[in-house]
Amino acid sequence: MKHDPLLETAEIILFGGLPAILLGIIGGGLLMRRALRPIEDLTVVLEKTDASNLAEPVSRSGNGDELDRMAAVFNGMKQRLGVSFTQSREFTLHASHELKTPLTIMHSTLEQMLGDAITPATHRERVASMLEEVQRLSSIVGQLSFLAKADAGLLTFAHEAVALDELVRDLTEDTTMLAASASIAVTLSRCEPVKVSGDRMRLRQLLLNLADNAVKHNQQGGSITLSLRVQDQHAVFQITNTGPVLPPELRARVFERFFRGDAAHGTTVEGSGLGLNIAESITQAHGGSIVMDVAEGDHTCITLRLPLIGM
Repeated sequence: MKHDPLLETAEIILFGGLPAILLGIIGGGLLMRRALRPIEDLTVVLEKTDASNLAEPVSRSGNGDELDRMAAVFNGMKQRLGVSFTQSREFTLHASHELKTPLTIMHSTLEQMLGDAITPATHRERVASMLEEVQRLSSIVGQLSFLAKADAGLLTFAHEAVALDELVRDLTEDTTMLAASASIAVTLSRCEPVKVSGDRMRLRQLLLNLADNAVKHNQQGGSITLSLRVQDQHAVFQITNTGPVLPPELRARVFERFFRGDAAHGTTVEGSGLGLNIAESITQAHGGSIVMDVAEGDHTCITLRLPLIGM
């Protein structure tokens, strides 16, 4: 029986070549995936690296290849960054501590001069202005000290049942007084009974920072609306204010330290750019979240979520 060479070639290719090619593709893919896995693992670690985990070294294979050397270099870089962050925190903490004493002395001296009968009337205005600046500087130093301690894990927070609705009602009264000079109307639209676990003093500080921000970045004759409700096992506090609305790219940065939006650079708005960062720090210490968004009517809205007590 005569065999057709072309047919035999086709059979060889069909039954031998194609399976070999298929196995080669599958095997090559598996080998490639295995070869790339260390790179993928290293990429994931790099993406998750931030100031909170600089002390955690990247795992090494120990085989001395390029990836192992890269991991060693990255560990060295993390160590150097960790030292830099630690030195920066210690400098801020020590500097703010050392500044408190001279500022306290200056504050007391200026107060005495302002109340002293022998101080000429022409000098009292200058002394009052200097006293105001010293008070502002003392406030900034206190904020820096708080943040430095928070970064170093030196802050302690009480864990007790706090009636958040009581704090919000008190906040409404405080905000009304803060906003009176600018004729800003303050409204408490909703206030459900809510209890959270936390530090009452720090939570009050958090709410006051949000209220202070809402008053400063508002407009003459504007409005502020506060509300507190329960949603998904969380206490949800919102404070909405009129005034200039930041664009999305700036809203994402409002909780950064020393950041102030374009509308905040005017001389009529005082502030250090630390209030919202402190608010975020206190929120995170209580297991909550805080975001800035735009509410209906193009109003700025900050939403604070804290887990209910026992959650």
